[in-house]
Amino acid sequence: MFISYSIYNVLIYYFFILSLYLCPKLLKTASVDIQINPQKFDVVTRGTVLEKNEEELTDYIEQFFVGLLEGDGSITVNHISDRNKRVRIFIALKNLEENKFMLDLIAKYVGGRVTIERGNSYVTWYATNKTDLAKVFAVLAKYPLLTTKKQCQLEFAKNYIINSTKDISKEEFHRLRDNKYKNQETKLEIYDKDFKLPTYFPAWFSGFTEAEGHFKLVKSANDTIKTSQFVIGQTYEKHILKAILIYFNSEKKKISFTLNKENILYYKIHLGGNDFRILLVSHFNSYPLLGDKYTKYINWISKH
Repeated sequence: MFISYSIYNVLIYYFFILSLYLCPKLLKTASVDIQINPQKFDVVTRGTVLEKNEEELTDYIEQFFVGLLEGDGSITVNHISDRNKRVRIFIALKNLEENKFMLDLIAKYVGGRVTIERGNSYVTWYATNKTDLAKVFAVLAKYPLLTTKKQCQLEFAKNYIINSTKDISKEEFHRLRDNKYKNQETKLEIYDKDFKLPTYFPAWFSGFTEAEGHFKLVKSANDTIKTSQFVIGQTYEKHILKAILIYFNSEKKKISFTLNKENILYYKIHLGGNDFRILLVSHFNSYPLLGDKYTKYINWISKH
């Protein structure tokens, strides 16, 4: 369906204003008293997500998409000419059947298109045209991004969509793009003091786990399990790891950190033990992984 340029700008402006109104309310006041019921390792298949009714499935895929985008996606703006800037939102994954299944669901319920590229090595979801970008911005207004890096990318992109008729030289554009993370430190300081779990956090976490989670299993020489952990880490975004610990009733667990080659802090949490695995299985039974990480999770949990 074709949307005229003027109507498109009105839609984008509406969703931008809506997000300005919703984000503070959702991120600062919304919280959820999450009760995960312990159960045996009775794992359900990811296909059960398709048994949801259309409204429930749409809500789940949208919330899941936001988490996946924050971990594996990118929001970019390219300078085509002084008047024309190109906004692209994409998620590029290893070309596996499970990942294509997941991205096809996102294309169906969020928008965008899926393509195989780079010599069949990657399957990539894109939102690049006016209609798809409007749909994605609507989802991100409803379920705001939780990582400061993606928030900065989104704010930079929105600025060029709303001011799409403003001439900006290539040099000025590059200067502005190089400074798009200038507010990230302030955002991080705010979240470090006050970050509450939004109501969509469970589905968001599953999408984020598809991108950033790891299921670690180390066996001893006699084939018994020596170490079994769920590991997830983030550069800068310590508040995300705190939120995960709160969600799984593990606030007392330690958040470790290391410095990478650029002397940037990388935070990490390691969660294990039978009680935690019961909670994790219960979570993924209700909010299933949808891509290749689902296969890795099943392989990991089946060893216990």
